[in-house]
Amino acid sequence: MTQRERILSIGIGGLFVVLALNWGFNQYRSAIKYRQGRLNSLTKEAEDLQAKLLAGAEAERQLGEYKVRSLSSDPEVAKSSYQAWLLSTVGRLGIADAVVDPVGSGPVDDLYTQFAYRVSGKTNLTGVVDLVYAIQSRDQLHRIREINFAPMRQTLSQAAKKTEADEEMLSLVLMIDAIALNIAEATPAPPSDEPSWRITRSLDASRAAILNRNFFQPPNQAPQFEGAATIVAYRGKENELPLKFSDPENNRVNVSIEGDLPEWVRWDAESAKLVVTPPAKAEVSEENGDDSADNNADAIKEFEVRVIATDDGFPHRQTTQSLVVRTQDPPPPPAPPKATPGFDDATQTFLTALVQGGDDWTAWMNVRTRGTTLKLKIGDEFEIGSISGKVTGVTARRVTLEINGQSYELRPAGKLSDVLEGS
Repeated sequence: MTQRERILSIGIGGLFVVLALNWGFNQYRSAIKYRQGRLNSLTKEAEDLQAKLLAGAEAERQLGEYKVRSLSSDPEVAKSSYQAWLLSTVGRLGIADAVVDPVGSGPVDDLYTQFAYRVSGKTNLTGVVDLVYAIQSRDQLHRIREINFAPMRQTLSQAAKKTEADEEMLSLVLMIDAIALNIAEATPAPPSDEPSWRITRSLDASRAAILNRNFFQPPNQAPQFEGAATIVAYRGKENELPLKFSDPENNRVNVSIEGDLPEWVRWDAESAKLVVTPPAKAEVSEENGDDSADNNADAIKEFEVRVIATDDGFPHRQTTQSLVVRTQDPPPPPAPPKATPGFDDATQTFLTALVQGGDDWTAWMNVRTRGTTLKLKIGDEFEIGSISGKVTGVTARRVTLEINGQSYELRPAGKLSDVLEGS
């Protein structure tokens, strides 16, 4: 064998060895891949079986819980006992004209029997919340399928008799479903009186969340203060200062005071008034000495009051108003009104004649309301009704009168009151 043939034979043999090694490696890799796939498949089957076991255990646990919460497996016992509980509940909650009627029942496959009840009556919104809470908190297999309530129509006489404390009456209808499992006990133990652990709120919290809203009217508005932000109180006397609030919906408004008040200020909650009796300056001076009188007078010039008004609408709305009560000396008493004459004689006094006696002239004034005639000469003073004056001159044509420092002329047949009106 030549050298060339030997090299070719070695090359061909090496190639076969490489091919054999590659085939063996592929066989090994395929076996590993198959084994890994099989292992994954078995693991998935094991996980599925485990999940089914857990689901079965959970279903068994859930079924056991349902069995405890179920109505009696005896249909008649279940129907009557649940109806009796509903009747006792509506009676305890004071639902007026309450009626509890079974409205149907029927088996569902071979698992359970479903019962339907209709509960109707009349109550206020608080009664609706209490009844729903009583049903939901009872740990049994039941549910409220439908609830309907609406304000009741009232006659005029009924509306007139309604007081502020009365809540609006509602007509209420509930549709309730209850279940009795076939595997349940024929005489199961009664459910606990404690609320179910499924209820996350207490009755008070449920009331607060629902009652503080109005389903039948627009949102409630806050009360509004009617008055000035600064109120004046006079020193040395009792001042009653009413704090008046109005409510847009005419709801009842409760007014209260926040913070401390001076000792001479009293809050009358019943009439919503501040009764302020500031001490007079003289009283302050006597208590603190003359030197401190001015300082104390300044100290009680004014004080601030925070007033809180809360209405009883749904939801309750509150208004906080800051007021300044300013104290000051009372104004001086008004001057007494001037007495006005009932009738003015000057309006019925006429110059009837100018008479000459020697060198002197005399003016004859006829006062018709008195039935007298005054004979006046120069220098004579007179007072007729609202006019008083003095005669300063008398001639054949006129008489000259001085009234309130001014000179007036009156001619025959002239009226005395006209001299002032024509001036």
